[in-house]
Amino acid sequence: MIQFSIRQLEYFVAVAKHGGTLQAARALNVSQPSISHAICMLEANWGVSLFVRQHARGLQLTAEGELRFRQALRLLREADSLAQRGEKDVRGVLVVGCFDTLGPLVFPALMKAFQRRYPDVQLRPHEGHIADLLSQVADGTMELALVYDTSLADGRIRLHDIGASLPYAVLPVGHPLALQADVSVVDMARYPFILINPPHSREYFLSLFSHAGARPHVVAEVGSFEMVRALVANGHGVSILVTRPAGDLAYDGSPLVCRPLRDTPPPQRIVLASAADLPLSAIAQAFLDLARDYLAGQGMCGG
Repeated sequence: MIQFSIRQLEYFVAVAKHGGTLQAARALNVSQPSISHAICMLEANWGVSLFVRQHARGLQLTAEGELRFRQALRLLREADSLAQRGEKDVRGVLVVGCFDTLGPLVFPALMKAFQRRYPDVQLRPHEGHIADLLSQVADGTMELALVYDTSLADGRIRLHDIGASLPYAVLPVGHPLALQADVSVVDMARYPFILINPPHSREYFLSLFSHAGARPHVVAEVGSFEMVRALVANGHGVSILVTRPAGDLAYDGSPLVCRPLRDTPPPQRIVLASAADLPLSAIAQAFLDLARDYLAGQGMCGG
């Protein structure tokens, strides 16, 4: 006989994700003693310690707890898929990590379309840098992350193509290159270059110059997408970006000129990342399917 319940596993996973029984109880809207009792029952049945309390970090999984956590996650996601009887029965909560430059452009519209189709799902965005989001996906605390694929090869991560975007030149008004219909990366290397430098993104943009046999004259490296646009708009250099807002204005209202790149650069793939060793829940699979269809309809087809 199986000596534990699905509900006990849900409580265990919630404590692991939130770092404490109180936080898990609040997230699940149940009493804290119920959570604590479930953990005690699992530890007694399995004969292991699942958590250790660390100062200022709450409850942390033991080595045996880590193993049981991933097994529990896998079982719960399979159980969730088994419980779904059809599209109308998809319900629950899904947290989707969003790369902080890509997310504002894509996720809100995806969320709107998804909630129209699945009104019983609570969809919650969680912004961050690519490296941080992928770490949370890999350790199972987040199921999906919406990111660019900037050489993300990692045995812990599975990438699901949902679209692609082409890089483009960002130029000050009145710049000589702004007079052209399209711009060569080689020509851009002759001017001061503003480089966006979060992990993974930096290497992608530098690779565009390597691909063209050129080397940029980098005068500033910044971590913010909008700082790049503001510096360019105020004449401090030129740049290349992938995310394209609807309006070509910097935060301070200064205008920008955007031009396609002439050199047929490799596109930037848009992907949803998930843990390689865990199945997708029914909610996550539904979101993946809708994201592919939606971005294809927007002309951002995956390759």
